[in-house]
Amino acid sequence: MKFAFNLLDKLINKPTSLNLMALNKVLALGIPFNAPHGFKIKEINDDAVIITLPNRKLNHNHLGGIHACAMATVGEFCAGMSLLKSFGVSKYRLILSDLHVKYTYQGRCDLEGSCSPRQIDIEAANKILDSEGKYLQKLETLLRDKNGKEVAIVTTTWQLKSWDKVKTKD
Repeated sequence: MKFAFNLLDKLINKPTSLNLMALNKVLALGIPFNAPHGFKIKEINDDAVIITLPNRKLNHNHLGGIHACAMATVGEFCAGMSLLKSFGVSKYRLILSDLHVKYTYQGRCDLEGSCSPRQIDIEAANKILDSEGKYLQKLETLLRDKNGKEVAIVTTTWQLKSWDKVKTKD
């Protein structure tokens, strides 16, 4: 498991086109729920994590637009990847603790979600992680259509906890 986490950290922190292609393949296997939807990480850097949501039948609702749950999932995915960009998967376990979506326009074409890792105060988070062992981080992801029209704002709250403090039941 540690090897896989270290590999993910390397792919995320050096997002060349080849590494993004590899990361998309690995995550399609590692997050099977997302795989059929065709989400693709387009960009990862200090300013933004951008993930595409294709306009295809599987992602449609009963009205022929992009399904609300697909948009929520892309928002969650962008925020989670922003946290992994900032903290790494090998050091911390992430758990989504809250999700809120404000839908502002119906998506009828390809969409992109964008979440900025700059929303995260890493120094403050590390202080709380060191003293309390866990940290809550709220992030906002903006979804836009290919014409730049805002279609949704996804707000997520995540719990970060050091892997060595995670207790699992056997």
